[in-house]
Amino acid sequence: MKYSKFALITFFYISFSLTHLVAEEETWKTCLQTHCLSFRLPSLWYLMNRRSNGQTTKFDHFRTQVLKDGLGREIIPALVVLFKESDTKQIVNPILFHAESKKYILVTNIKEYYNLQKLNSEPEQEVFQFLGMVGSFKDKEDTVIQHYITTTNETFGITIIVTCLESVYPQIERDIRLFLSSLKYEKRILPWKFSSIGEQMKKAKELEMSAQSRLKTKQVDQITIALEELDDACELGVLSSCEMYSNLMNLGR
Repeated sequence: MKYSKFALITFFYISFSLTHLVAEEETWKTCLQTHCLSFRLPSLWYLMNRRSNGQTTKFDHFRTQVLKDGLGREIIPALVVLFKESDTKQIVNPILFHAESKKYILVTNIKEYYNLQKLNSEPEQEVFQFLGMVGSFKDKEDTVIQHYITTTNETFGITIIVTCLESVYPQIERDIRLFLSSLKYEKRILPWKFSSIGEQMKKAKELEMSAQSRLKTKQVDQITIALEELDDACELGVLSSCEMYSNLMNLGR
């Protein structure tokens, strides 16, 4: 899909429409196959990039707008969500996955361990959906704060990493508390069902074409549906839909 097919005035209209939909807090949901995560973030945060191969991996990169530290440096905190299917397609052990996924982080000084989304209310049998920790590491003269959170179900593991320089971390600490308190794992009630990869890609392309048609109407309700269709097409593995969805979500910023 080439974005030049859309008139520039359409983008301005969409940008104006989406700007009026932005709230002080936004609820996000990201899914792959039978697995979904939902959470809230202040509108300071936005989806910078979303990628999916439609089968085994999905990557979401959230970031804030530029923050300035005491030295006047421009800092951009990041929040990444990575869905990854087990290479062996066997049941993923939550504790082993948590330990093995630490290769994605650089933390050398662990400050706190925590668990999220209690699944069992019995004090002596407490079970949680998420395993988490927060710590820090040195990057030259700077200290970097990093949250590391994992969850698993069946053959999928999900890793969440929040990274921010210590110098501006107080500016987003409240945001991270909101994110952690609202983070929920959900099992999809009606997951996608396809008999083949070809059928999946055909459906994804149909969603993308439908979204393009809706965007051309310049009607707010149709734009909202178009974004949902692009999000679905992205999840099913169409890179152009991922790019369009991310770009549209960032208009007006």
